Amino acid sequence: MKFDLSEEQAMLRDAAGRFVRDAYGLEHRRALAASQDGFSRAHWKQYADLGWLGLNLPEDVGGLGCSLVETAVLAEQFGRGMVLEPFLATAVLCARLVDRCGSPAHREVLLPALIGGELLLALAHEEPGMRGCGQRPRARARCGAEGFRLDGAKTLSLAGPAADRLIVSAELDGGADLGLFVVEPGTPGLSLSAYTLTDGSRAADVILHDVALPPQALLCRGAAAEEALEEALDLARLVAMAQALGAMEGCIEVSSEYIKTRVQFKQPLARFQSLQHLMADMFVDAQESRSLLYRTLALAGAAPEQRRNAVSAAKIVIGQAGRRVTASGVQLHGGYGTTDEYLVSHYFRYLFTLEKLFGDAEDHMRRYALQ
Repeated sequence: MKFDLSEEQAMLRDAAGRFVRDAYGLEHRRALAASQDGFSRAHWKQYADLGWLGLNLPEDVGGLGCSLVETAVLAEQFGRGMVLEPFLATAVLCARLVDRCGSPAHREVLLPALIGGELLLALAHEEPGMRGCGQRPRARARCGAEGFRLDGAKTLSLAGPAADRLIVSAELDGGADLGLFVVEPGTPGLSLSAYTLTDGSRAADVILHDVALPPQALLCRGAAAEEALEEALDLARLVAMAQALGAMEGCIEVSSEYIKTRVQFKQPLARFQSLQHLMADMFVDAQESRSLLYRTLALAGAAPEQRRNAVSAAKIVIGQAGRRVTASGVQLHGGYGTTDEYLVSHYFRYLFTLEKLFGDAEDHMRRYALQ
């Protein structure tokens, strides 16, 4: 099989790579992580101007209509730079949900604004105590003459602190249907608690207490909502794996440079055979991850069962590979590898976070076994 990128895909990779090299040095990333938003609004607008926020969205809403491969190519470079902008949460996960199951009114209002960098969306689906993939939320939506009323608690809403709209999942009609609702963060009865994740990105817990919503707040319900949510989460997992691959290769690069320049016993560390073996193992892990990512990309449009199996298998293997690669990178740096001043420690935290998002290895082993 041929896995070479097309000319256009290679140009996208190179443009994203230049952006990461120029805009995401370690000190700049640390400053962004400590800022009020936790990311750069200027960078986000630049992504919009370059068309990156609409790569995988159709042309009828202003997107570029590209394949998932282009999104993965971009995400890989974002992983190298460990970018903090909420590309995964907004431009992948939420954009897919709105495009897949939103009404024409939702698509025409939300997606062009998202593509233009004017609207940030965040999904509020995870709940305290929720374990495993595919679990139904316990949040409740009561139907009434004037619309809906939501009650419940959500956790780990990626990009939630900066979101202009939340997409909230809840059970309708006593649990008969799943509903997805578009909610403004300032709606009475909704409270949001922001915090920083291990990798420096931001998330939020959301409390819903008798939140009144108009009928048009319902994005979709029933089987359409369940299928769209599962597909969007699998897409987000796949793009997160592309980010993980980029981070692994970035970790290998900085580790290689370090052992070439660090001298012990009057010779560079790179001369020691045991460390060469460690670097070789890191390289093999990254290459195996790339092969598995390509396989999963090829099956992303397959039947749901095939897609689920491929995504879960890749999530397990790539997550474990990422942990091994970054642990080895820290080991190669010695005590320096654990400090905030060295890039390898940031790669370790970044890949640890990615491995836990959207279900960890244990969750996906269970999901894979149940297919």
